[in-house]
Amino acid sequence: MKILYVITSTETGGAEKALSALAQETVRQGHVVRILCIKPLGRIAQELQQNGLEVKTISSKLPGKTIQKLKAEMADFKPDIVHAMLFRAIEYARIACARTGVKLVVTPHFDLSKKPFLFRLADRLLEAKDTLAIAESLSTAEYLINHQGYPKNKVYLLPNGIDKTQFYKDDSLRNAMRARKSFHVKTVVFVCVARLAAVKDPLTLLQAFRNVWMRNQNTRLVYVGEGEERAKLEAYIHQSGMDKAVFLEGERDNINAYLNMADVFVLSSKEESLPLALLEAIQVGLPCVVSRVGDMPVWVEHGANGYLFNPGDITLLSCLLSLLADNEGLRREMGKKSLEKAAKITDPFTQYQQIYQQLIKGEFSREN
Repeated sequence: MKILYVITSTETGGAEKALSALAQETVRQGHVVRILCIKPLGRIAQELQQNGLEVKTISSKLPGKTIQKLKAEMADFKPDIVHAMLFRAIEYARIACARTGVKLVVTPHFDLSKKPFLFRLADRLLEAKDTLAIAESLSTAEYLINHQGYPKNKVYLLPNGIDKTQFYKDDSLRNAMRARKSFHVKTVVFVCVARLAAVKDPLTLLQAFRNVWMRNQNTRLVYVGEGEERAKLEAYIHQSGMDKAVFLEGERDNINAYLNMADVFVLSSKEESLPLALLEAIQVGLPCVVSRVGDMPVWVEHGANGYLFNPGDITLLSCLLSLLADNEGLRREMGKKSLEKAAKITDPFTQYQQIYQQLIKGEFSREN
């Protein structure tokens, strides 16, 4: 079986990490894989190449040229299935696959409801090219069917999942990481794992944390991720006098260690589907404070294993973070609830292999 993966970006992000895990599992199953990226290659691509996978960029300033390159790669590779992820890659793959007979699988990994009207229109016009749309969250599946007109028999819900061998509660990691950062044993550490991008709304998180830190200087915020908002955030941190309270760590490989170091996970996104970072935090057993978008309310039960707030609500976020900062017992109980919810996190990557095989044989149905 030959699978051609097409993705918009290979920078560090949830969709890109999901692609990496899926492609490596596909290779482990004995299949042939090629990965194409619409943009210049990023960190995830480099990691895949180091692991022996074939990764190429078909980047071009002209969309038509990019599609031509994609068609040429398809003609050379002769895939059994093309699997596209993220908006631009999906639309280009739909055009490239038209009238070829190649089966096309798409996994959005984004919240289409927040995209501009023309994006949603383009999606509606081209979705008929798909063999199967695999929704990584319930909110995505419902939107595709109820608002984008996708036929129910062509939408399959397969929620995001994580490799549980890579994420787990580990007190030795916690102690080592906190010693490395010179954090006192009683210091309350909030962690966010996300790109420094406007859609993740890191400024709202910084503004809320400032309110917490002003009344409790024994708190710290560690932000793991990189992006175009860094300069703006660094300026705000400096202007607020939080240079020693907020740590912009950039991209890191040891996410499990950072999660174990923390006391609370926070994500203030304006848009999400089902972020891997949230599932990773739940698997480690952290209380989670997240915005009420996508499937995050499915995994964070308000008042049980964390709290929910509306995007951009600095006041409520400040109050919720302060509540957790001041109450170690509450953090401990919510952490236990997260560990209970972690049992529901599945591994979707082996299920993808079954779907591929069924599609090739013409045996796939949503009931399988």
